[in-house]
Amino acid sequence: MTEPRRILVVKLGAVGDCLHTLSAVRVLRRRFPEAEIGWLVETKSQEVVLGHPDLTRVHVWNRKSASAELRKGSVGAAWATVRATVAELRAARYDAAIDFQDLFKSGFFAWRSGARLRIGFARPREANFVFTNEWVRPREQDYHMVRRYMALLAPLGVDAAEEPLPASMFIPEDKKAVADEFFAREVPAGRPVVAINPAASLPRKIWPAERFGAVADRLCETFRVVPLLIWGPGEEPFVAAVRRAMKQESLVAPRTSIKELGRLLGKCALYVGNDSGPMHIASAMGAAGVGLFGPTDPRRVAPWSPNFRAVEPFEPFAKHRPVDGISVDQVYHAAAQLLEKL
Repeated sequence: MTEPRRILVVKLGAVGDCLHTLSAVRVLRRRFPEAEIGWLVETKSQEVVLGHPDLTRVHVWNRKSASAELRKGSVGAAWATVRATVAELRAARYDAAIDFQDLFKSGFFAWRSGARLRIGFARPREANFVFTNEWVRPREQDYHMVRRYMALLAPLGVDAAEEPLPASMFIPEDKKAVADEFFAREVPAGRPVVAINPAASLPRKIWPAERFGAVADRLCETFRVVPLLIWGPGEEPFVAAVRRAMKQESLVAPRTSIKELGRLLGKCALYVGNDSGPMHIASAMGAAGVGLFGPTDPRRVAPWSPNFRAVEPFEPFAKHRPVDGISVDQVYHAAAQLLEKL
């Protein structure tokens, strides 16, 4: 097979999914050091991949804008956003497209990119297969998403059994100031910072605030850590609830963008929190991590890192499994084991 000169990665979101994909893309870059590699992503996750040194360019599709136009009945305006994105993709003249998203919309863009080779999964969702022409069936042991994404590289000559590289995020200089100034102003010298994330995108993923408070207090008493409560838009009540439950002092993170949050988490010794985008960002920035998993399976979606510990309820995995089956002792001991190694 002729080596591709221009490769399109299609992964539209979310944050954790994009970071899992980056592990495979870093291997792809190592295999094709001279190739142009582009990435199509939705607006909400663009900061995860923008500026990454393994990418030549990033194409951003504003799905929110298209959806808003559709809700207003402006089909033409919504379609215009799609046409503009397609025109940008076709102008890049990709030889191969890899659809990591496995959905109808991602397959459509892979097809309309003009790439002759379009790689996707053999058992896709939403009739995605009508847009791809090279189908991959991951091995049984490829259960984790990073391993499944590695399998999609096989048609380009990459061994699916090759060890994936850790995900990473690029932080430009102008996105470092918020975290750097906060740490210089608020964090006592020599004390490790533990980021606590009490929020998540779905209610069933959220561990009780009083238990986060109990874990943070014990870590303060044992390791003299500085608890740093992180939050995103609309998540302030979760942070307030944890602070009310705590006996020890804590810090509250400043408002940040995704890249600013990456810089902030990269300065922390440890992340403790729910299964969420910040959990994956912390891992990508090199922080050790303890993630709490109820209705999601960490064997499939946890960060790809040796310094990460997944904590689950004792009952077998199921999509309805409540995260509140996790005890304070479980989370504390997982965090303590990692802090003892630092």
